[in-house]
Amino acid sequence: MAAARSCTNPCWSDLPTDLLASIVQLLQLPGALAFASVCTSWRAAAGDIPHPRTPWLLSWEENPHPAVGRSRSAVTCKFRNLLDADRVHSLTFPEASFVTCCGASNGWLVVVDELCNLSLHNPFTSQTIALPPVTDFPCVTAVVHDDQGKIKAYRLSRSSGQYIDAQQYDAYHLATFFYRKAELSGDPSGGGDYAVTVVHFGGRWISRVRAGDTRWRVLVANRFIWGHGHPDAYADCAYHKRSVYAVTYQGIVERWPLDDAGAGTPSEKQEEVVQDRRLRDAVLSRHLVVSPGGGGLWMVSAVWEPGRAEYPDAVRFTFRVVDEDDDDAGGEGERESVQAHALFLGMNRPAWLPTGTGSFPGVRPGVLYFSAPWMRQYSPKLLELVGDWGGARAYGVLSRTRARTFERVFPGLLPESARLMDCPTEVWVTPNLY
Repeated sequence: MAAARSCTNPCWSDLPTDLLASIVQLLQLPGALAFASVCTSWRAAAGDIPHPRTPWLLSWEENPHPAVGRSRSAVTCKFRNLLDADRVHSLTFPEASFVTCCGASNGWLVVVDELCNLSLHNPFTSQTIALPPVTDFPCVTAVVHDDQGKIKAYRLSRSSGQYIDAQQYDAYHLATFFYRKAELSGDPSGGGDYAVTVVHFGGRWISRVRAGDTRWRVLVANRFIWGHGHPDAYADCAYHKRSVYAVTYQGIVERWPLDDAGAGTPSEKQEEVVQDRRLRDAVLSRHLVVSPGGGGLWMVSAVWEPGRAEYPDAVRFTFRVVDEDDDDAGGEGERESVQAHALFLGMNRPAWLPTGTGSFPGVRPGVLYFSAPWMRQYSPKLLELVGDWGGARAYGVLSRTRARTFERVFPGLLPESARLMDCPTEVWVTPNLY
């Protein structure tokens, strides 16, 4: 009778290790990570699955500039982890659901599909949340359909000054470049309140949608700023202290305050220019980053500076205070805080991760882990000079003992001869299994 009771009430953690190991080998990455989180014995059986809280790098095929009407079936992306740089895990997205990724936060990706529509996707739980379609933007109109009524092409209308320019794009092709950066205000898991802000249409538009909304709200349309002989455009956006911030490539920072609880909606007042000084850096990218303690907002810039002996790769990162409320900005306390963290920067929501506590194995203190975002398009000669610095790189933020060069953290990700295009092909994402 005791044996019968044992069979009817099994303890799943007591299953044989060889059986558990054979099961986990049949799973793709999301299932394997969920498997490893069940209990200690299942975690041990998973063995070579890295710690789920350490950020992963998702990589996908370089921008193919497809022919009109091109379509794909399922798309397989690659996952890599700092704990085992040589090991590659695969993740397959369903048919027509993935062309590129324009953001990541709280374990969720902001994914662009073959119709140029956005959705939120958690690659570790396979949850998906659809966002309003691209045709909700005033600048986009569907103009060509196939025999089944599926959209094949769009017309983009761009106004500047006294003229209107309209151009037609294949839907798949538009999906490869229409969105530049997407930022989440919170975690969508479990029905949480959140909002998504996107920089799109060549960096001249910024739009926003809250959880449950069916329409995009346009914050900025057709922004066209000239300076230093080049048109300016938005490079990044961020949520900070109940406001939406945006920064341009030339260093102009603007803010839209949020007027209610939760994710908030922008108030009716026009945007506030927080910083209007145009910087003369030979800038490759700019980012808005909340300081490690959460009190201040910084502008972090990747700058091209050839000819300086202390920067052999000719690329360095600068930190400039945007939010003046950060009393310790640039002070010794700030430097100590940065040295105790690692910064993950790129298409993802910037993340400072504490080191030395065991929470994030494999992450080095005082290091910036960088994956290239959208780069400035109005200076192709500068990108050509920079050349090979794509893929994922590590950069010593506060190193005083050695040259601050880019070190590849995944050597096999790109061939040594690869030249960086101005379209991203990687994004950092930290697992969220809830």
